[in-house]
Amino acid sequence: MSSPSLTSQVAVSLLCLGSLCLIAFRLIGVSIDEDGVLHEPFALIPIGYALIASGAVVGTVGLVRAALGALARRRR
Repeated sequence: MSSPSLTSQVAVSLLCLGSLCLIAFRLIGVSIDEDGVLHEPFALIPIGYALIASGAVVGTVGLVRAALGALARRRR
């Protein structure tokens, strides 16, 4: 059995990091000071979604490249 390609490792890593950002946002939670100031780790939301989207794009590109490579080898 061959090891996973670098593209798939990067895609899975990005998906995991994005998921961890969204989980961290939920775990940290939101609080309001006595002065009425809202404290929340808002930056984790767009970062998490951007990492998940990047992982999906990298994974899709890797799958398409693998499929095209297999098709090219079959035609030879």
